[in-house]
Amino acid sequence: MPNPIAADLAEWGCRPLSQAEKAGYLAWSLDFFTDSTVEQDPFVDLTLQLDVTEAYASYQRQALPGLSFFSYLIWHLAQAMQGQLGFKLRKIDGTWQVLENAPIVVPVAVGGEMRFRELLLRDVSRQNLAGFAAHYRKQLDAARAGQGERMAPLTFLSACLIGNLPNLQFTAMNLHWRKSDIQCQPCFYFGRRYQQGGRLLIPLAAKLHHACTDPFVLNALIEDFLQRVK
Repeated sequence: MPNPIAADLAEWGCRPLSQAEKAGYLAWSLDFFTDSTVEQDPFVDLTLQLDVTEAYASYQRQALPGLSFFSYLIWHLAQAMQGQLGFKLRKIDGTWQVLENAPIVVPVAVGGEMRFRELLLRDVSRQNLAGFAAHYRKQLDAARAGQGERMAPLTFLSACLIGNLPNLQFTAMNLHWRKSDIQCQPCFYFGRRYQQGGRLLIPLAAKLHHACTDPFVLNALIEDFLQRVK
């Protein structure tokens, strides 16, 4: 029988981090911030207020079936992460791996006893915007209809988590994570859009593991992301 874990890792484009890629800052940070013998909090939580005025105008021009502004932001953020090694790194079974096609998990509020369901987005980095919009809508409709099961722990812990809180205009947010389970994936949450000075802004909370990401690389990621969404 095929190994489901091996199949998932192959789908995600999983490969070992090379020594050449580890040279420089990562040669120190990867071990320093994952040292289990030291009592530490290796996470960095940052909340940004992004100007998405041009991004929203660009989204409105797309007119793609099933595309929401949130899914538009997800797709562009996923593409931007492809250009930043740190956001593709995961520590799996004690070994640093690069996920060239990492899955994305989106929590969906469904109410009732379940309260939340999670939709799993596959092959995001390899899909064009139209294909992703259809994939996202299909997964979202299934989650809201109560379909689907909780994903395997390896999948959840390897995926990039991107959430949406469209009713909360937050100025700071610290995202929860069990430190014993972390595989160093990044987590993001968008908040409620609002107008300020004639511009459209949106909160973005980011939870970064300091081993492979930090404010320096987050700044590079956001600059690329904002250029893409325009």
